[in-house]
Amino acid sequence: MILQNAVQRYLQNLEQVKNASENTIRNYSRALDLLMETVGENIDLEQITLEKIDDYRDKIFEKKSIRSGKRISRSTQNIYLIPIRTFLKFCHRRDLGKNLLSPEKIELVKNDPRDVAGITQEELERLRETDNSKNPQINLRNRAIIELLYSTGLRVSELKDLNIENVNLKLKEFSIVGKGKKVRVVFITEKAVEAVEQYLDTRTDVFKPLFLNTRGAQGEDDLSGENRRLSRTSIEIMVRKRGILAGITRPVTPHVLRHTFATTLLRNGAELRSVQEMLGHSNIATTQIYTHVVNADLKKTHNKFLE
Repeated sequence: MILQNAVQRYLQNLEQVKNASENTIRNYSRALDLLMETVGENIDLEQITLEKIDDYRDKIFEKKSIRSGKRISRSTQNIYLIPIRTFLKFCHRRDLGKNLLSPEKIELVKNDPRDVAGITQEELERLRETDNSKNPQINLRNRAIIELLYSTGLRVSELKDLNIENVNLKLKEFSIVGKGKKVRVVFITEKAVEAVEQYLDTRTDVFKPLFLNTRGAQGEDDLSGENRRLSRTSIEIMVRKRGILAGITRPVTPHVLRHTFATTLLRNGAELRSVQEMLGHSNIATTQIYTHVVNADLKKTHNKFLE
């Protein structure tokens, strides 16, 4: 079977059988498009060799981040490699060729150590109090976003998809469908409840999205206000700008607030398994990366009081 046809079947399987998220399908499509660009979309699957995968690696290595202009990180390189491995596994399971390259022969890049420390409580307070707009409603919206990200550990994609009806402010908890279509319960702090209520009090519309942009045009058929939903990119830009204005030297992103949520819980004695549930991690090994930060804190305490 030629590569282009196999890719089509694989992406259909991701959507229809695996029920993959839009984000996953987008990332996998991007990786497979680059593979077809590198080796040719009409190549037979059996002609995909390790040498051709090395050519694909060269393409990945040349890619640069739009934001920084630097080469993409090692973890991002893996985002291009993992879909090729899973695609080849699919081809093997479906018997789409007799002599197909083994997925296990495609090595992933060893990741650089991740900084998952988050920001300090003093920096968090500055982030909370720093307004970044002349529009009072936007400031209330942005404050509510900061509080929700910190108090729930939500991924930015999960937060931007929230509708007003999803969030139970009275119970201070709600369910979301997260990564991998997994359902989990998240909890809200009193500060987050107050911030969201203050923002919603300024709204006179009946739109569904919890967070709206101020520029989007509403189409005649868009009674739900979906065109006004605040985008992931807008949230990321807002958090970064707010961090800069707050005088925080390291870049602040929604994911940094997720790190802050996790490390704060662990530093205050939360069990690792509970933090795993709240973050929506499938594997507890993913959550364990945060224990290194907590262990470093313990070492500092030990060194401070013992000679």
